[in-house]
Amino acid sequence: MNSSILILVAEAVLYQENDSGFFIKAVGHVTASVSTDLRELLVQRLNRGPLPVLLAADLSSCQYMDSTFMGLLVGFHKRYKSLTGKPLTILRPTDECIKLLQGLGILRLLSHVSGEEPPSPEQWLSMANGRSPKTEILLRAHRNLSELSPENEKQFSSLEEVLRRDLDKQQSQD
Repeated sequence: MNSSILILVAEAVLYQENDSGFFIKAVGHVTASVSTDLRELLVQRLNRGPLPVLLAADLSSCQYMDSTFMGLLVGFHKRYKSLTGKPLTILRPTDECIKLLQGLGILRLLSHVSGEEPPSPEQWLSMANGRSPKTEILLRAHRNLSELSPENEKQFSSLEEVLRRDLDKQQSQD
């Protein structure tokens, strides 16, 4: 008898800040559905000051991340590096995350720490999510990826065009 087991992995993004820095933790299959809230959270934090001494994404519990989430990480890296001169740090990425980040040329940009223990789970706060991703954020995330290489630009050009048209249509209706 052949049986298949379907395992659904919940999606969550947690965060915390302590004296060591500002930390994001991706859990399960992380997709565009967290993009709006996550971007707003981090932009507000970086604008508030003083800047955290470290900006890190803990990927130890992440089984998958889509291109939008990876594009957000690139955007966070660019913004943090422009403000502090330091890269975004990836903590304990799973093998799947390493493959995904390497595949789009992202891993070479970031500081990558495999063995460091992330902050204790009792300190994590759950980020509210559930709002539909904003077209502007989806477009920006994929532009971040396209800027990394000609291969990425080719891979995401059709999606960017669709998102641009959708954004233009939304703006003309306002």
